[in-house]
Amino acid sequence: MSTPISLDEFNSIFPTWPDDSLSRRIDRIPAGSSWDIRELGTFQILRSPPAKKTPPTWLEFHFEEASARVRESEPMQSVLQLFRQDWRNKTHEDLTQAAGPFASFVTLLSQVLETAIVSDDPRRDLRGQEVDAHALPSTGLLPSSPSVPSSPPEFPHKRFRKDRSSSSYWPSDESDQSSHDQRAKSEATTNACIYELLRCVTEISRTKNDSPFRLEWTITQDTITVHAGSHEYCTTNDGNFVHKAHRMGCWQRASNFSYCSIEAKSWHNTLEKPRTVKAQEAAHLVAMFSQHMRAEEELQHDLVVPLVSGAQNLFSLVLGNFPKEYEQYLHDGSQLEQLALPKVEEYGMFKMQDSDELRIVFTIIVALNLKLQSLGPMG
Repeated sequence: MSTPISLDEFNSIFPTWPDDSLSRRIDRIPAGSSWDIRELGTFQILRSPPAKKTPPTWLEFHFEEASARVRESEPMQSVLQLFRQDWRNKTHEDLTQAAGPFASFVTLLSQVLETAIVSDDPRRDLRGQEVDAHALPSTGLLPSSPSVPSSPPEFPHKRFRKDRSSSSYWPSDESDQSSHDQRAKSEATTNACIYELLRCVTEISRTKNDSPFRLEWTITQDTITVHAGSHEYCTTNDGNFVHKAHRMGCWQRASNFSYCSIEAKSWHNTLEKPRTVKAQEAAHLVAMFSQHMRAEEELQHDLVVPLVSGAQNLFSLVLGNFPKEYEQYLHDGSQLEQLALPKVEEYGMFKMQDSDELRIVFTIIVALNLKLQSLGPMG
């Protein structure tokens, strides 16, 4: 079942609406990491297909300035030139010298690409799936035809958290991972790659005429609790764009407000994101919208909240477009006769190793910084 694009599709996918609305749903809402199609219905989320060619209207005003900064940046142009060469043949030492200020991003991207695996299954726990013999590295010990084991292998159990929903768990130690899991790049590697890209582009693109209000990327995770009618749920992101300031003798985060969240995945589908990944992104977007509700007494206008989404070598900017009437629905589950439907737009998915697409990613990141800086302090 796909995510609804329009009101007609929403009514078709959820024919018993409003039985599952915030005001009528009885069972609890799971953590954001466990959201699926049902939660998209409860929170009335629509989602457009991803687009690459047209810049998001929300960033359109800043795109010309962002394009100029990318064009005039020697470090960015050097990386784009590097990616037009056979850079995958270079050692990390060579890449560090060639990439300059972007060395951390480029070396992490090379690791992400080493054994990138494409899957349409977003589950983090993949121990029960079969591993094709051709996907394993050759050791000279494999027989000419794969043999079937007499009994299924045993894998370590998940270690459940005590303070989260039953579907969330602490990742096992590296030493007890199955060979299947070891072949997949961890979310930590993907997350570090996305974070370093965001950090490098944002810091390199700054100018002396920029606003003194300063936003910086942090890889520190935030867990946000969302109160929705009589329900609540928690969602944990993979990093944030936050306000930093000099306070009490040190440079530190000035508020708990997230201007943009990061969501990183170690597995992906190159054609379309799995439904559960889209649902988890929606959980983050609703959480950031709820932060705006707490920061402002009453929303005076529709609101756009951004999310950076990464899956191995793919980069997307995901935008949640929330009508101001959605504040009332999230507050107590009530709304006017016309549904307050947030709509999610995705600008991507861009391959970061492709120089032409990476140039667009650079421009998006610079424009995002300019846009969010223009909003000023919040939270």
